[in-house]
Amino acid sequence: MYAIFLSLLISFSVFTYADDIGYESPYIYDSPALNDLAYAKYLAPKSNTQDLIALQTSVKSQKSRGTCTMFTAMGLLEHILIRDHSYPRDIDFSEEWMEYIIMSSKTTEGSSISKNLKAVHKYGVVYESTLPYIGKRWRELSDSPLAMSRCGEFSGTRLQSCLLGHRDPYLLRMSDEQVLSLGDAEFVTIRDEATALKEEIVSKILPLKKSYKIKKLSKVKELLQKNQSVIMGIKLFYGSWNHSKTDKLNIQTRNKKKWYEGIVTYPEVGSFDRRISMEKGGGHSLILVGYDDEKVIHSKMKMEDGTWREFTYKGVYYFKNSWGVRGSGRDFTLDGESFPGYGMISQKYAHEFGSFYAIPSK
Repeated sequence: MYAIFLSLLISFSVFTYADDIGYESPYIYDSPALNDLAYAKYLAPKSNTQDLIALQTSVKSQKSRGTCTMFTAMGLLEHILIRDHSYPRDIDFSEEWMEYIIMSSKTTEGSSISKNLKAVHKYGVVYESTLPYIGKRWRELSDSPLAMSRCGEFSGTRLQSCLLGHRDPYLLRMSDEQVLSLGDAEFVTIRDEATALKEEIVSKILPLKKSYKIKKLSKVKELLQKNQSVIMGIKLFYGSWNHSKTDKLNIQTRNKKKWYEGIVTYPEVGSFDRRISMEKGGGHSLILVGYDDEKVIHSKMKMEDGTWREFTYKGVYYFKNSWGVRGSGRDFTLDGESFPGYGMISQKYAHEFGSFYAIPSK
């Protein structure tokens, strides 16, 4: 009966907030990769993006939580299994578990890719069907009946971690007997699956490293050419994305057409976007699925001197996002084929403000 009650609460939470989309997490700076592309003459001018898209799982939505790095970490693991181990494209790991194990030792949202992958190496993964994602962000106990049920007895840092991770953070380091004494038999089942999949899957594809960061841009494109996806962490400049905060922060008039087409340009020096988003913008994480050095995109930006200027950028990266398929990238197309939830970002933006990560072959 208790399990049925919790299931109903989860379903209620997801249904009620299905359209409550949050697009960012706190920005965690990491130094950019060395731009050595001028010396990488062996690289082709474009990669086979559609081939790499075919090696991805479906586009998902992080909804109102700042969990983009959880989605890219799980998405990259799923991609590696599809690419190298012939797993089906519907394989689906739980971002809820990923967020829980990270937030068990934190009291603020946000994480890094290297930290996430090291946590997966230590604690394993579980399937989405075992621990479904809850899209509602819990800021306080009154935000959800499930929040009150799972976190209502706690205070201080334990409460904050519980609200962020949607479960008592102390459970992770308790014995099964201790967990059962608290009445959460479901968690024991979840952790058992994580341990089993750690041995069955994670140990075979994820080597333990101090950092999974890519140091040179040539390596990023080299991997994409080989049909291996790369994660990019990046500073959000709202005007360049034509994000809803473009209007809310009075950066400039938002171009919703580019938002739906998934076209991300560049925050020009001297623009309102550059200054305001630098001060107030969060961070985001994406899975790169290709590049095209010849692709040209255009933007129009409002400058701080009151003028509007038009800009042209040559060279883009293509990416898979975690904002669902109804907003950014809803109308994204590539060579006449529709790929909702994907997009393109200027290489100028990516090279200046992005950091790149990959899982090395084991």
